[in-house]
Amino acid sequence: MKYMNFLKSYEGTLNENKWSRIVIGCLLVISILLAFMGFTRKTIITMQPVTLIEEAWVSDNNSSISYKEGWGFYLAHMLGNVTPSTVSFVKEKLGPLLSPKVYSQTMEALESQSVQIINDKISMRFEPRFVEYEESANKIYVFGNSFIRGVNTDEHKTNRTYEFVLRISNYLPVLEFMDVYDDRPRTIEVLERIERKEASKNAKK
Repeated sequence: MKYMNFLKSYEGTLNENKWSRIVIGCLLVISILLAFMGFTRKTIITMQPVTLIEEAWVSDNNSSISYKEGWGFYLAHMLGNVTPSTVSFVKEKLGPLLSPKVYSQTMEALESQSVQIINDKISMRFEPRFVEYEESANKIYVFGNSFIRGVNTDEHKTNRTYEFVLRISNYLPVLEFMDVYDDRPRTIEVLERIERKEASKNAKK
């Protein structure tokens, strides 16, 4: 009787060891897969842009629309609010963001404008009204009112649009294109979107 109990106990132990090895093997495989996914998965950083109320995210080579719009708003605000005493600061901050292929051209244009602003004692301020992203062109449009005043002239108001194309590289924005003009955005998609928002605002008044 004791011998039979012993055999049952021995067989139970063997079965338990067999299933334990299977379970341990499965856990090992799962651990290896999780480790591999952890090392190969791209890190995504979630943040709250200071210029927008929406949550945004950025990875090593991509970002959310709200992140790009936040940067577009920041760049337009920096470029649109310039005085003779701050123009050098604007150039200093913009330089590191420029793509190598547009760096020389953009800095030359900024230098030329800087000389004019300083010599003519021009002050510029910008009041943004809309920030829109056009996915098909990967462009950010910042539209608003620009006010320019010279030392001996009255303030002049115009509509102004800033266009930007941003690329994400190693979690950092790289400015690959920039254009500024005194008009509404030159794209039907964004222009229609702005007109709908303006109509909605006017309806609420």
